[in-house]
Amino acid sequence: MSSVKTHLDAWSRRSLFWFVAALLIYVLAAGWMTDEKSLAPHYVYLADALLHGQINLIETSNLYDLLIAPDGRAYVAGSPLPAVLLMPFVALFGNDFADVLPSIILGALNIALVQYLFRKRWLTLLFAVGTPYLYMAALGSVWLQAHLVAITFGLLALLAALRWDRWFVAGLFIMLAGMARPTMLFGAAFFAVYLLLTRRNRPWLRQMVLLIVPLLLGVLLHSGYNAVRFGRPLDFGYQYTAGAPNVIAAYAEYGGFNPHFLGCNLFVSLFNPPLINGNAPAVLSDACDHLLAGVDFDTVATTAFEPNPIGMSIFLVTPACFLLLAALRRTPLTIAAWVGLLATMIPLWLYHNTGSSQFGYRYWFDAAPFWLLLLAENDPTDLVKSGQANRLVRILAKLKWPLIALSIIIAVWGFLWMYQLFVGFGWWELLWQPGLRQ
Repeated sequence: MSSVKTHLDAWSRRSLFWFVAALLIYVLAAGWMTDEKSLAPHYVYLADALLHGQINLIETSNLYDLLIAPDGRAYVAGSPLPAVLLMPFVALFGNDFADVLPSIILGALNIALVQYLFRKRWLTLLFAVGTPYLYMAALGSVWLQAHLVAITFGLLALLAALRWDRWFVAGLFIMLAGMARPTMLFGAAFFAVYLLLTRRNRPWLRQMVLLIVPLLLGVLLHSGYNAVRFGRPLDFGYQYTAGAPNVIAAYAEYGGFNPHFLGCNLFVSLFNPPLINGNAPAVLSDACDHLLAGVDFDTVATTAFEPNPIGMSIFLVTPACFLLLAALRRTPLTIAAWVGLLATMIPLWLYHNTGSSQFGYRYWFDAAPFWLLLLAENDPTDLVKSGQANRLVRILAKLKWPLIALSIIIAVWGFLWMYQLFVGFGWWELLWQPGLRQ
């Protein structure tokens, strides 16, 4: 018993180290914004509304991306859990509560969870500072906070299922992830497939029921939330979005989810390159005609080479994702993780928006628990040591650290670009012009 406790304590200490390290990095990255409100602190205002017993906002700092119903009431798009988590803080400090620091703390907590769950330092390092998660954790705002909360509960769901063997708890955590980002509910496919693939050694039917019950509760809760806001359980209100005209027009013509959007989202998420001299590939214009009507990248680009704000390929933004090519084994975990990843991403690939102004393709982070699991379970270095490596895996093992280093460089570049986009001036400019803060 004492050796088991010592082992657990060791992993807990390592996770605590990663939490502190990530916290320091994200605070440094956010700089003076650490104690400020984010670009769109809509969840703060929703928390305030909930404390007053209503779900439409009493006040807000701006209307962008809010849902303005025909009766003039303003609602926050998506799901309410991030606001629920902020309620104690808003109750104490009011709706002037700065929401960037809570995002940073939650972002660092997720890094500790990645280390505790997967126990691979290279993977923890990659996720923390080698992916767009770097800017998501450091800069906050309503769109990114929802991802952070969903990732927390998605990782906890994996922990409950794979380490604790508690399937009701896993279902509860996935339900909570879905109350932050509804597409996370589709990630339940991972748990169902894993149970079926390993059913010979477990009472799978009982565990399947335990998994499904909280998911059904989550669907009922969200349906009720939608019905109270817009009169119909499946109406998320996106037709009322006060956002970009091209996104609103795409929704009006095709609806929220449509096969018409598949080509655009697939190209952007898997293949889209940066802008070069303000130019994007012709295939992007063809695939994303519903979003790019009237968009002139020449007026957006300020340098010869910069990120495409509509989104970019996961393999260009995070080259270490090429390591997923090693995840072709037919093990229950690998198969189930691919199913969970695809089940989560397919609805997003059918969605009418690619994620708006962003570095990379932020919707990949709804499936982050599953692609992290694929990377952890199919580490090329481990496969080489165990004698399970083919030629491709051996090449990937040699390239692993160079790919991680390149991913970190690109992630920092993306963070600096997003900082300027969010704040209006470059992070580096504060070093010699501190007056910009005012």
